[in-house]
Amino acid sequence: MRIGIDMRMAGTGEGIGRYVEEIVRHLGQIDRENEYFLLVNKFSIFNFQFSNFKQVEVKSRYYSPAEQTRFIFELLKLKLDLVHFPSFNVPIFYPGRFVVTIHDLIHHFYPGKKKSRWFHRLAYKFVMWFAIHRASTIIAVSQTTKRDIMDGFGVSEKKIRVIYEAVDKKFFEPVSAQKAEAMKRKYGITKPFFLFCGVWRQYKNLPKLARAFDILKERGFDYQLVLAGKIDSFNPEIREEVFSIKNASDVLALGFVPEEDLPALYHEAAAFVLPSLMEGFGLITLEAQAAGALVVCSDIPVLHEILGDSAWYFDPTDEKQMARVIADALAAGKAGALPRRYDWSEAAKQTLESYKS
Repeated sequence: MRIGIDMRMAGTGEGIGRYVEEIVRHLGQIDRENEYFLLVNKFSIFNFQFSNFKQVEVKSRYYSPAEQTRFIFELLKLKLDLVHFPSFNVPIFYPGRFVVTIHDLIHHFYPGKKKSRWFHRLAYKFVMWFAIHRASTIIAVSQTTKRDIMDGFGVSEKKIRVIYEAVDKKFFEPVSAQKAEAMKRKYGITKPFFLFCGVWRQYKNLPKLARAFDILKERGFDYQLVLAGKIDSFNPEIREEVFSIKNASDVLALGFVPEEDLPALYHEAAAFVLPSLMEGFGLITLEAQAAGALVVCSDIPVLHEILGDSAWYFDPTDEKQMARVIADALAAGKAGALPRRYDWSEAAKQTLESYKS
């Protein structure tokens, strides 16, 4: 087969980009039969060398008007038997077969200000509807996301395959004391700290975390709150609320953190806290655990599905409970072991099976 994989989001550091990079790397290790065309743009080209994998530069950026026009012709020119789109943003007039990965339906419930206008929301819902109903197979990253797709779009269970994401091996590697100290100096971390990683969006619930941190400070916890991730310019009120707390001087907003710094950041955290109101998978929690962090997170279905008894859970709408659970977790130490092993080789194997089917 001639298989195209949309890699225009590779190299962004965001979840979908990292997902498709890992799938492709591991497909390269197990599949020498099919011919792959990696659709990249000048921002997403990356070092990848397998004889049956070819990078093809396309000019259509993701989430752009060209994605719905020029990109179709760029795909047709390659005469592909199948395309894998790692996100819902599929060109709606593309006539060929494709597989789509749906990570979550967060934009359905938390559209944010990017989709504040009615035509933006309508366009998003139409493209999502098309991707889900026209796909030959839908890959969902969790059972929770699968149920959301079935409930929200009336899709048959037989069409959806759950393939879990996984953790890169670098997060399991030991972190030297020298590397840990260098990381803390780089980011101005001078105290024990609670860590959050992710883009500053509404559903991430950062103001509640900041208020829970204020409660802990008032109880005598001399810690810093370290927030790693892009600050979303469409949601300036999140930053305003976070830094309006009494102990804002101990809040560090790091912005984008390079992937090579993440293992040390996770490893040194007293606790990794994820207060999200919704997630599709929660890969960041697995990465934190792999690096040795104590994970304290929202009591939502998908995190129970992925983490089982290996994390501490709180009501994300209640900052007092959030603070109490964080304090209890610190006092008790590490939680239980992960209920299963998440492996990119297995994810790639199941993805290849989806292509063949």
